[in-house]
Amino acid sequence: MNVRKMAGMAVAALLLFCVASSASAVVAFEWNEGGPGNGLNSPHQSKHGVGGPVLADDFIPAVGGLVQHVTWWGSAPLSATGVDLFEITFHADTGNAPNVPLAQAPSGGISQHVIAALGLDPDNDGVFLYSTPWAPQDVLVAAGTTYWFSVANATGAGWTWANPSPLAGPPQVGSETFGAQVSVGVGPNGGPHFGPWNPVFRPDGVTPQDFAFAIDVPEPATLSLLALGGLALIRRRRK
Repeated sequence: MNVRKMAGMAVAALLLFCVASSASAVVAFEWNEGGPGNGLNSPHQSKHGVGGPVLADDFIPAVGGLVQHVTWWGSAPLSATGVDLFEITFHADTGNAPNVPLAQAPSGGISQHVIAALGLDPDNDGVFLYSTPWAPQDVLVAAGTTYWFSVANATGAGWTWANPSPLAGPPQVGSETFGAQVSVGVGPNGGPHFGPWNPVFRPDGVTPQDFAFAIDVPEPATLSLLALGGLALIRRRRK
């Protein structure tokens, strides 16, 4: 193996290490529990299966990058151990609802994975936090672009997605354009992510509903390091 190839492999290994071990930056965040005991579950259920219903909420990331970590809040875990299965889906936006082109079958989204997550409720208010790395690293979001984040319980039970805050204020990080959407249709895979999607409202039937979640990408400093490493690799190859 020649020196040039070895140098290229070393830089590539460094880049992979940086991606795997980088710190993350929250780019979308809709949650403010307001202190112990003040969490509030919504009455809206989200579950995988024929007809769902499945829920999705939109977000506009503050900065771009590969999704590295996802967090969401909702009702109590459904298993005795506190670990449950969730179907997490990212959708593009059609202008007012999740995009569901047939070319993206079977999920109807940018990416969809079933993930095991542990529910934690340290203040015993019935709102559980679920958080997990987005290990596939297959969702690239751009700053200022609207996306949809969907969480559904993969065991088919009645999991409910929590309100973003007791006062349902705006996102603390990033922004949004629309209220949440619900789908009860049946797509090519027997699931409901292909719509039709319809607006979800709070119990008053008028105010748009939002849900509690957070999306992370690598820190900007890490992205700069990756860019510099890539340039170094290109220069070595040219020499």
